[in-house]
Amino acid sequence: MLTWIVENPVAVWLIAAIILGVIEMLSLDFFCLMLSFGCLAAMLTALAVDSWTLQVIVFAVVAILLLFLVRPIMLRRLRRNSPHAPTNVDRLIGQHVEVLEAVSDKTGLIRLEGDHWTARTVGDSAPIPTGHEAVVQRIEGATAIVSNEAPDTEQDSTTL
Repeated sequence: MLTWIVENPVAVWLIAAIILGVIEMLSLDFFCLMLSFGCLAAMLTALAVDSWTLQVIVFAVVAILLLFLVRPIMLRRLRRNSPHAPTNVDRLIGQHVEVLEAVSDKTGLIRLEGDHWTARTVGDSAPIPTGHEAVVQRIEGATAIVSNEAPDTEQDSTTL
């Protein structure tokens, strides 16, 4: 087996490139793709030169250059084209809620997306009476911090 590998470097690099390409299809992170292109460059080198040392150097240089120069650009393009959709706690910020029990800076109960949540007002804000509407400012653990105003988007809106 070892003699076959030594005698067939073109096939070895091609097999490695194909395997890395298949792994890339599963991960979609462009890491294995860059390594796969490094294998293809080493394969082309193997067609011209018999030196395994030179082939490995070509593989390493091409793969590292692609990882640091091309991969970040590809990742930025991929993320730029993906819309940002708030998830989990982030999507609750700014939602209007119904006050079920008066909310003060110590206690309260609201209906948030059909569920009952414990709630408190922001800082020393005036209590919000039962039946009124409030706006979620942030989430602290399992408690919604609410007020009568829209949330302040300048500060970090979640504290876990």
